Amino acid sequence: MKKPIIYVFIACLIAGLVGVAVVRPRYEEAVAKRDQKHWSRLERAYQWLVAMQRNNRNALGLPRGVFPSHEGGEDCFVYDQALAALVFTHKGDFEKAQAIFSFLDKVRKRHVSVYGSFQGFTDTYKADGTETETRAAGPNAWVLMAVNYYTCKKDDKSFIPLAKDLAEWLISLQSADGGIIGGYYGNGEPMVWISTEHNFDCYAGFRDLGIITADERYLKKAKEVRKWLIDDTWKEDSQRFYLGKRNPNFATDLSSWAVLSLGREYASSLDFAVEKSLNTQLYDVKDIKVEGFDFGSDYKNSPFPDKDAVWFEGTAHMVLSFELAGREEESSHFLDELRKCLTPSDLYPYTHGLPYASNEGTPVYDSWMMQNRPLCISSTAWYYFAEEGFNPFSALGELEVSNRVIDALDYEPAFQNVPLVDNFESSPIIFSTAYPQELIFTKKSTAIVKLSDEVVVDGMHSMSIEFIPEQDAKVSTASVVRSFLYPQDWSMYDTLSIWVYASGTSGEDNNIAHLDVKDREGEVYNSPPVFLNRSGWRKYTFDLWTDFRRSNYDGVTYGDNMFGLSRIIEISFTIQSKHPAERSKLYLDRIELEKKIE
Repeated sequence: MKKPIIYVFIACLIAGLVGVAVVRPRYEEAVAKRDQKHWSRLERAYQWLVAMQRNNRNALGLPRGVFPSHEGGEDCFVYDQALAALVFTHKGDFEKAQAIFSFLDKVRKRHVSVYGSFQGFTDTYKADGTETETRAAGPNAWVLMAVNYYTCKKDDKSFIPLAKDLAEWLISLQSADGGIIGGYYGNGEPMVWISTEHNFDCYAGFRDLGIITADERYLKKAKEVRKWLIDDTWKEDSQRFYLGKRNPNFATDLSSWAVLSLGREYASSLDFAVEKSLNTQLYDVKDIKVEGFDFGSDYKNSPFPDKDAVWFEGTAHMVLSFELAGREEESSHFLDELRKCLTPSDLYPYTHGLPYASNEGTPVYDSWMMQNRPLCISSTAWYYFAEEGFNPFSALGELEVSNRVIDALDYEPAFQNVPLVDNFESSPIIFSTAYPQELIFTKKSTAIVKLSDEVVVDGMHSMSIEFIPEQDAKVSTASVVRSFLYPQDWSMYDTLSIWVYASGTSGEDNNIAHLDVKDREGEVYNSPPVFLNRSGWRKYTFDLWTDFRRSNYDGVTYGDNMFGLSRIIEISFTIQSKHPAERSKLYLDRIELEKKIE
């Protein structure tokens, strides 16, 4: 029996596609062999990236778009895909950049279809396109930066929906301090730490998307992130950035990326990198000595790099930042150091690239080690940027011009939620950051505090507090404390109100509560009592000028005993048991400042 013609056609089509998959690489290698003697160092590096993308194909022989981060690998780091897209876009090889964005855009659309919204890209995809778990802010911000640059360079807005969803996901990670938190672990828990490096990326991504789309909201977010970077991580005395808020550890890209993202006014931080990171090592793959910059250390014994490897990617960062800072001699010197380390590919004839480092170095935070094999995307892409003098943090090409847009924005973020001090509608991320565990103080009790949707005054959430005194305790207390990042000015208001839901009835709950407010001098003032032996929601309103009294228990002996409403630095809610001590569960909602009606 003859097979149906359609079956024959499909079989021929598949055979043709497989044939293309076999013949095309061979053809391209023949072309490379013919032209390779004319290739520059830069072209050899570029062709290595092309070969890596070209040879990651599916079962039908079609390129997947994304490709492994190093030769022989399976992991396709999202950060590296963004770097490759930036290289392809800069080269004008738009189809190759589009292939990367198309893969990622399909993931985004799948998230929207399944979950209702974009969930952020995982840090890594396998070579076959499989997702992994952890979703960090930094790699997602780099995809946003790459899409911004493609949109400008190609004058093609096809991927703007991708850029906007990336920006919105990153904005959802904004903490009460203004910085963007780390992202999510594989188990769905938020990373409530905040990375300086990630926020350099987010600042550039928000800024350029705001300029491209003329959307002031993204510009405002950029200004908020920049304020966090400068206020919380820049150290004027040492002229350098911390790794994070109150984290004194240092990595080289805290200097280089500061210049590339925020501008040359932070060029003084490059001297700190020279002092702490510059070293010389043997690159034994080519048996040559190379001078460059280490990444960091395990941070167990020192907050500074241990100078045990030359990080090729980071040295390329420094080449560009030296150039932007007008330090041409240093820029040229370290570019020459990278050039002499370019290494032939083991897989793709006539192409060259760079591995992560000159030699194996200290694992950073015990996570990953600098390696001198195999060739990798990150170092090779950054070498390309260094040769081209291309700053990937500036989609529009003029960093100073773009940063002046943020400077000129008529908006000064203060991170004051007044007059609405809190309605507990923030995401769990902001909630966790605003009320970290160490700011729940107890005495002879346990307090379980969380964001709740069980009962609310309005909106979707309230704060639930379960107060559990120790057995046989005569007096127990628990305080939930919020320290404001920036002092709040309450002097223009007359009253402070709070909604409290208690489930007790008269005589059944002997506990009371009150609001505590701390002014700029550290003096604590107590509100009149909130009674917990009443059932349901009740609004308590306190006069700021007459109701609050200096606490007899704050332990502060200094101050002027004047309630300084112009600079409030802390508010807390304290539950206190009376004898006999009893358990309480209550809810707080809508803490708000109000003016009296004249």
